[in-house]
Amino acid sequence: MTEPHHSPTPWPDARAIAARAAVKEAAHTAPVMRPLSEALGQVLAAPLAALTDLPPFDTSAMDGWALSGPGPWRLPTEEEDQGHGILAGHGEAAPLPDGHAVRIATGARVPPGATAVLRSEYGTDAGDGWLHASSAHPVVLGQDIRTRGQECRSGDQLLPAGTLVTPAVLGLAAAAGYDELPTVRRPRVEVLVLGDELLTEGLPYDGRIRDALGPMVGPWLRALGAELSGTRRLADEADAVYAAVAESSADVVVTTGGTAAGPLDHVHPTLRRLGAELLVDGVAVRPGHPMLLARLAPVGSEREGSGSEDAAPGSREPGSPGPGSPEPGSPAPGSPGPGSPGPRKPEPGDSGPGSSGPARPESSGNAESPRGAEGRRSPSGPARHLVGLPGNPLAAVSGLLTLAEPLLRTLTGRPAPAPGPAPLAEAVQGHPRDTRLVPVAFRQDMAVPLRFNGPAMLRGIAVADGLAVIPPGGAKRGAEVEVLDLPWSANATGQATDTDPAADRSAGRPAGGAADRSADGSAGRPAGGAAGGAADRSADRPAGGAADRQGGRAAGRVTDRRATGRVTGRQSTGREDAEDISPQEGPA
Repeated sequence: MTEPHHSPTPWPDARAIAARAAVKEAAHTAPVMRPLSEALGQVLAAPLAALTDLPPFDTSAMDGWALSGPGPWRLPTEEEDQGHGILAGHGEAAPLPDGHAVRIATGARVPPGATAVLRSEYGTDAGDGWLHASSAHPVVLGQDIRTRGQECRSGDQLLPAGTLVTPAVLGLAAAAGYDELPTVRRPRVEVLVLGDELLTEGLPYDGRIRDALGPMVGPWLRALGAELSGTRRLADEADAVYAAVAESSADVVVTTGGTAAGPLDHVHPTLRRLGAELLVDGVAVRPGHPMLLARLAPVGSEREGSGSEDAAPGSREPGSPGPGSPEPGSPAPGSPGPGSPGPRKPEPGDSGPGSSGPARPESSGNAESPRGAEGRRSPSGPARHLVGLPGNPLAAVSGLLTLAEPLLRTLTGRPAPAPGPAPLAEAVQGHPRDTRLVPVAFRQDMAVPLRFNGPAMLRGIAVADGLAVIPPGGAKRGAEVEVLDLPWSANATGQATDTDPAADRSAGRPAGGAADRSADGSAGRPAGGAAGGAADRSADRPAGGAADRQGGRAAGRVTDRRATGRVTGRQSTGREDAEDISPQEGPA
């Protein structure tokens, strides 16, 4: 592994490095053909070109009569018309002679010789065999006829590569003649949660706290377009961490915790043993400066950088058992600890404290299996990447948006989001040297900074619309700052797919806890916040509780938030709303 950086990478540079890190891998990834029924939420791997003219033939836009020439028009007899005229879904009708009219339905093919369509409500059939147009609605040549190719001609490019497949895109593709679409293969990501002190259920006790990152990071990566192969919890043991990273067959491994230089921080030693290339080793951002990004060798070609004769463990299929070990002296499974509300049951896949077995993926039921899906990698396959997130929850969110989002954006073929500047509703204190990422909510056209923005806190980000990028030294009230959208606010339509039932954020949403949508697209928060004990948002939200996106914000980037209450995990015990921005602060 290359020597660690002696100074952190500037935040904008770190994002740029992450975006470029997997360009080669993305360019050499074959597209996956998916039937339309399975393509929602995917990304087009190639431009969508029309396979037919739209409409494919001249059609009637209204129910009425097809006309030929000026009126009045001779109507067919009952024997000639058979009582129904021209209907949709039928072949080409007989040519319409000049001065004649015939009944026609919406969507039906216009007969040869027709020059216009007269709507039913604009014509009069007096029963004498002649049709007359209303004097208030004179007939215009070509009226209410959708001409062939009006929307597009065969071969026209309808959508570029990189387009997110929405329900509207599916409809357009079907109309243009597609049965399946070429989509970008979703990168497979595995999450490794490190920490002996983490619990998977119940209340904190005896210095152990709830794992907030395991439930959060995997769904966040899915929202960024990844396929989650599993979440595993590992004890703070060097060999367990090394084996888990070496064995992973995922395109991207995401670790939480262990990125600093303490005695139980095993990520850097693991990367050295694997001969990995550090691309980013620390970022000048608060919270989250110990984050890192590394390039790993393809599966099967890892080697110990120390020259050990021990071969790296072989590759494994997603879902197979991985390394992990129980914590020495931890309570036996099922035995309550002091202060625990009841007996703890070991969670499948929990290799940390309280576990009696090896680590297993927590959830792999949403693995994709489209036609042409790949199996295990060969040693000659593309390089893999590791994103090391800090262990503090909001610091981990900072790492997700700084390193994971640009990396996965490249791997999924998504275009870079347009900058979203917004004026600050109030001044924000800055770090002397580093960029700050601060949770904000939108009210009208202003970004309102939220409290509870310390590195160990999630209460602010849980009700935020995005993270404001505060330059070193801070920003004054009214200053325009970049705002990073959260994935569910930027891509709400495309991320709730049939491959991830948990991503359907409409199901199970607490009563009163969702942001209501008004006709103009603004979002308002009902008084009282989410039902079920969620924290009162009056301390976090601006007066009035609204989170409107107006003014300069891009249309369509509305928020789909769910109030989940307070979640703990490696949280500090300082002031609730403390801002950790001092130059002397520890790892965040």
